[in-house]
Amino acid sequence: MEKTYKIKIWGIVQGVGFRPFVYRLAKSLNLRGWILNSTGSVHILIQGEEEKIKKFLDDLVKEAPPLSKIEKIEKEEINLSENIIDFSIIESKEDTGFNFISPDIAICEDCFKEMRDPKDRRFNYPFINCTNCGPRYTIIEDLPYDRDKTTMKIFQMCERCEEEYHDPESRRFHAQPISCYDCGPTLWIDGEEASNIFEKIGKYLEEGKILAIKGLGGFHLACDATNERAVIKLRERKKRPSKPFALMMKDMDTIKKYCYVNEDEEKILLSKERPIVLLKIKDPRDISEYVAPNNKYLGIMLPYTPYHYLIFDYFPKPLIMTSGNISDEPIIKDNDHAKERLKNIADVFIFHNRNIAHRVDDSVVFVENKELNIIRRARGYAPDPIKIPIKIKPTLALGGELKNTFSLGKENYVFMSPHVGDLKDKDTLQVYEEIIQEFIRLFRIEPEILVHDLHPQYLSTDFAEKFKKYMEVKAIQHHKAHFFSLLLDRGITDNIICFSFDGTGYGEDGNIWGGEVFIGNLEEVKRVAHFKYFPVAGGDYAIENPRLIALSYITKYLPSEIEKIFPHIDPFEKEITKRLIEKDENIFYTSSCGRIFDLVSALLGIREKIDYEGQAAIELEMEAMESDEEDFYPFKMIKEKETFKIDIYPTIEKIILEKEKYEKKDIAKKFHNTITQIILQISEILREEYKINKIGLSGGVFQNRLLLRTTIPLLRNKGFEVFTHKNVPTNDGGISLGQIILGKE
Repeated sequence: MEKTYKIKIWGIVQGVGFRPFVYRLAKSLNLRGWILNSTGSVHILIQGEEEKIKKFLDDLVKEAPPLSKIEKIEKEEINLSENIIDFSIIESKEDTGFNFISPDIAICEDCFKEMRDPKDRRFNYPFINCTNCGPRYTIIEDLPYDRDKTTMKIFQMCERCEEEYHDPESRRFHAQPISCYDCGPTLWIDGEEASNIFEKIGKYLEEGKILAIKGLGGFHLACDATNERAVIKLRERKKRPSKPFALMMKDMDTIKKYCYVNEDEEKILLSKERPIVLLKIKDPRDISEYVAPNNKYLGIMLPYTPYHYLIFDYFPKPLIMTSGNISDEPIIKDNDHAKERLKNIADVFIFHNRNIAHRVDDSVVFVENKELNIIRRARGYAPDPIKIPIKIKPTLALGGELKNTFSLGKENYVFMSPHVGDLKDKDTLQVYEEIIQEFIRLFRIEPEILVHDLHPQYLSTDFAEKFKKYMEVKAIQHHKAHFFSLLLDRGITDNIICFSFDGTGYGEDGNIWGGEVFIGNLEEVKRVAHFKYFPVAGGDYAIENPRLIALSYITKYLPSEIEKIFPHIDPFEKEITKRLIEKDENIFYTSSCGRIFDLVSALLGIREKIDYEGQAAIELEMEAMESDEEDFYPFKMIKEKETFKIDIYPTIEKIILEKEKYEKKDIAKKFHNTITQIILQISEILREEYKINKIGLSGGVFQNRLLLRTTIPLLRNKGFEVFTHKNVPTNDGGISLGQIILGKE
């Protein structure tokens, strides 16, 4: 018996070959009807024998294209008097629901083979793509996803591309970015003739030049990673003294020459997302020590666009491929802007004329305990929706000041922006506001609630103030946002003990938090423990100079040790710190675990002044990785009312005693073991008191691989169920997800 159904499918079903897949599936079953893209969904009308329609619906889910993600299917039987003759793809239409957009995808194996085939018409074509790979989010100007709503609209398809586009048997059937040498984008070196481009790029790299290369979501600054002079020159020009640079390497064999790579890491390196993966250095020879100073890891990615591979044909050595920007600013995406902003950094500019609609940086991840940890969520991952276990009203969460992302949510879905950067100046704020407007327009979510960080001096707080007349504006404490971020990320709805450890966050009592322990669920959260507050003199200047954090602590609690520990520090600096501590002026009190890492790093003489956020703690971790020490230092836990205060005075006192007797690496490792023991002991006390067995770890401190390596197995051995972040960063790049909780229905 024949029936007719209307079907509506939500999810990532546009720009991923879904319509061609449905077309072929329907034709193979002799079903009739049509499919069209609508706003945020696809609509299908299907007519035919009931058994075949049932198989169609089963295969729709089982055999869906690899890049698609079906979130919901609605089916309704209808009476249709007319008999449909065939199955077709019809013109897209708009409706009111919100949208799902595919992230950009690395070149697929099929396109790679065609690009390498001298007989193929796209041999060595730098913009080859199909329905299974290539640009998506970065070229979409509006939805539904059709060519005339992408930055490809300016390129008129040639006859042969047009044939492929309309051929149901082609891999490029309805592939919106389809193009070739005859009709597509072109690549050129600024100021030069458009011939032998990749050969010239190889020559410039060999000469030690710095290249600004327009990529998928913005510009890269590239140079030879084995050329020390070129690397130093890039550091000087980019104003990035020591923060590690990302590398791109030709293939897995090259990566394995320089780094240890386990099975999980290799899988992620080769994945369709192609992020930068942090890998342990095996053989640093050839690569300049200035690529990642004082670090045991290199951030490495494989080529992910066709023209990356074509560059390696003429320059097979490892390349620095760092974001095309001045440090900590958003990545640059436009040719003219790049030429203006990067003119004092790059020697050569490589442009193309496929406009980038939305900037997106490279994602950064690492694997620890066989689990993926995202440090920066951007290309390949964003703007993939995060499904959450609660319903929210249309809500915009503005994120934090450092490593900013924002989140836009509605119902059970949150769309987190790609990494924006640090919101510390008006230029970055302007880009931030532009991206927010783009998200609201693209995803068709008009926020009714706006959530910002509690810190009164954040630029995002100022931004939020402007909207008080137009919508409900709410503030949430930074570390509580970390707590909720973890719960929403992992879909946890019951009670959990959560350690929220990072560098800074404005507390509800006006102090600077950062070493917090919470218990709670998606309904309520309670602070049950924290590190005992200690004073830091010098404000933000002290954050950049960890010696002042250490000096402040010793001045307050161990003043007789100052000359012994800090004979080299300027006497004036010591005197000023002493006065400020005594008078309680120009100081802040903090419970920050991140600042304690800085304190110990400075005490051991590892890092007294930092060039980038987290440097002192990272170098302390690198030192500790050299040691097999299993012991830990003493510490105190004092219960005041219902809150435990963790006092590290015994830890610091013992470190000072051992400083002259033991190697730095062993002291550094014992300190890491101490933090692990603090987490374990508090977990056991709170489990006993509150009958909670779930433990969560959130905040930038838990990017520390050594800490994860020691803490998670220990907790699991004690019977705890341990949760870390999975889909969003544990650092401040993930807090906008947690802030969205205030939009809860």
